[in-house]
Amino acid sequence: MKKKYLKKALMLVLSVAVLGSVLTGCGTAKKTNETSGNTITQKDPKEYSGTITLWTFTDEFKKSHFIDEFNKVYPNIKVNVTVIPMENNAYTTKLAAVLSSGVGAPDVYTSEVSIVNRFVNMPYYEDLSKAPYNGEELAKKLVPYTVDLGRNQEDKGIRALSWQACPGGIFYKRSLAKQYLGTDDPEEISKKFSTWESFIQTGKELDSKSGGKVKLLPSYNEMLNFATGSRTHGWVENNKLVIDESMLKYVDYAKQMRDAGIDAKLTQWSPPWSASMAGPVNDINVFSYVLPSWGLQYVLSSNAPKTSGDWALAKAPSPYYWGGTWIGMYNKSQNKDLAWQFIKFMASATFQGYNAKELGDFPSDIATIQQVSTSDAGKNAFAGGQNLAKTYNEMLPAISGKLVTKYDLPIDNAFRDALDLYVTGQKSKEEFLKQFRADVKTAFPDINVE
Repeated sequence: MKKKYLKKALMLVLSVAVLGSVLTGCGTAKKTNETSGNTITQKDPKEYSGTITLWTFTDEFKKSHFIDEFNKVYPNIKVNVTVIPMENNAYTTKLAAVLSSGVGAPDVYTSEVSIVNRFVNMPYYEDLSKAPYNGEELAKKLVPYTVDLGRNQEDKGIRALSWQACPGGIFYKRSLAKQYLGTDDPEEISKKFSTWESFIQTGKELDSKSGGKVKLLPSYNEMLNFATGSRTHGWVENNKLVIDESMLKYVDYAKQMRDAGIDAKLTQWSPPWSASMAGPVNDINVFSYVLPSWGLQYVLSSNAPKTSGDWALAKAPSPYYWGGTWIGMYNKSQNKDLAWQFIKFMASATFQGYNAKELGDFPSDIATIQQVSTSDAGKNAFAGGQNLAKTYNEMLPAISGKLVTKYDLPIDNAFRDALDLYVTGQKSKEEFLKQFRADVKTAFPDINVE
């Protein structure tokens, strides 16, 4: 869930449903199918026996007891986990090497949101849409955007599934909201954040009423998520760079925010940024942070544990998602039978119910989302008892996973770096756009840049 972003931040960081139809084939009857020379069987989970290897970039399989939960259902399947960090591309480089060579490749491996498009379009993930997996039936139970991100672009087959959805909003400090805005009600604050214009106006209101001691955001660039979330075009279409209109609007609003002096000029994931969650930094309070569903329990509560109850979640001007982990199997694995049981379990209501209730993660299973968003299971004490799952669920219909391309992360970074030169007055808007296009062309000579 937290992924590369969380690792930087953390040091760089319901009722359980019966197995039922997701963990198919409970009982003693057996059904056998063949796939790529490997046998897939349906039988009682306790009858499966053997060992599989899992490669991942996140330590949550061990730290959050994911494997322990799996072994409660499948006690005789051993999962050997290898964790390779994302920093300096260590994970992607090593994984791509073993997959292409076919030597030492894991049975199951994960992809983070910034790399999932790359790996599901390589010829190494097994096609889970095909028999005997019939993953499309399982996918019907999951949030659509998470399924779309795990599809191969050419044949549309599912290569990887995610056990979480990561919609994002704006976490704000209730105490500052009451003092300067007169209310800490998430619905009222969401109204103040409903458009780019009202969002920036709220920043000006905070700045004015506090005498410049309260800033709306740590930095203007946290608004980038609003822009990417409201796009109708991806960065690259038909091998051509496309700058969506929402990105150009973001450029103007970013400049307005900095010129108005309503951001605290703190670099995201830096020590001052983290410290500002607990209290003033350089005598300046930060009102809100643009973070996804994992942001409260893995960023805010880690950096500011004594602020429990002083947070709430408001909707952003545009819905967005941030982060996520996808899991699939190597198509030449000799343990596909066992690997599929593991993947099914991670996508099941059984596991996701545990993950939502015990760890506060937001699930991708639609039935589990319904459970936690309409019950006390979705309420979060750190957020003053607000049902965060309910708010996230309301965001989901507007989130699409169909605009992702393999170029996104480098282009996002190039856009952010070039924009900073404009926002800080070092370049004009025209010069910023010229540099951005040039940087994209240098990084990706094959892309048509006009």
